[in-house]
Amino acid sequence: MKILIAHAAGGHPATYPRVLAEELKRLECEVVVQEMSSLQSSWASRFRLNVAARKLVAEQQPDLVHVIAADPAVAESFAGHGASVLHSTIGRPSDSDWVIAPSREAFLRVLGAAPSLDYRLTCLPFALDPGEAAIGAGTYVLGKATDPGAAAWLEEAAMLVPDIPVRDEGDVREARFMVYLSSSPEAWPSGVPEALAAGRPVIANWGGAASEFVGEAVSGFLSAPGDAAGLAANIEYLWNHPGEALFLGMQAREDAKADFGIEAHAKALLKLYFRAGASRLAV
Repeated sequence: MKILIAHAAGGHPATYPRVLAEELKRLECEVVVQEMSSLQSSWASRFRLNVAARKLVAEQQPDLVHVIAADPAVAESFAGHGASVLHSTIGRPSDSDWVIAPSREAFLRVLGAAPSLDYRLTCLPFALDPGEAAIGAGTYVLGKATDPGAAAWLEEAAMLVPDIPVRDEGDVREARFMVYLSSSPEAWPSGVPEALAAGRPVIANWGGAASEFVGEAVSGFLSAPGDAAGLAANIEYLWNHPGEALFLGMQAREDAKADFGIEAHAKALLKLYFRAGASRLAV
C-alpha cells in the first residue's frame, strides 16, 4: 500500500507525521510525507491548496491520502482525485472517506457537527515519539493555560504557593511536573501527552481531553475547574513530595506508552486505511 501523509498546521504532536511514517515503512508500506502550506481564508489560498493537492496525488499515485490538519479544507482538497482520504482532525470534521478524532471530547464534537459520519468516525489518540525519560526531580513547575480564564486560575493558585517556582515556559523534562488548565473542554491537550511520555506527572482539571489521559493519583492529579485553592493544594503536595512525583512520573510514562505508542497505533490505522478504501469503493 502506498500512503501519502499530508500534514498542515494544527494541534497534533509535532513528531506525529514522522513517527507514523517510520512505523508504516516498518510495516512494509510505501510512504511519502508532505507538509502543506498554512491556509488563509481567501479564495486564492484555497484554490492554490486544491491545485497543490491534485498535483501531489497525480505525481505520487497513492492508494490513500492521510491528512493530518485542523482545517477540514486541507483534507477536502484531496477528495475526488482517485485516492481514498482519511482525515485526522482535532475537532472540525471534513467530508472524507474516514475521520479520526484523537480523544472522546473530539469525537463528540465531530459527531455533533456531522452526525452522518457515525459509521466512518473513529477515536484514536495521536501517537508520539516518547524520547528519553526525564532524569532527576525537576527544579520548577511548568504551567500551561489554554485561555485567559485558565491563566487567571493558574495565577491565583500560584499566588497561594508563592515559594514554589511556577513558570509558563521551559522544557517539561526539567520540570518536576506540569500543570495544564483549560476553562472549557479542549479536544486535544497539547503538551500533556509529551509530559506524560517524558515521565512527568500532570495536574489538570476535570473535563476535556486532559482528564482522559491523566489518571487521578496514578499519573497526576485532577481538580475542579476554577478551584484555585484545590489546585494550589495539589501543586504544594506534589512539589513537597519529589519522591512521589518521580513515582507518578514513572507510571505516567508507562501509561503514555499504552495511550500514545506508535506500534499499536499504526496497526489500528492500517485497518482503517483498508476500511476507508472499501467505503470509497462502495459509494
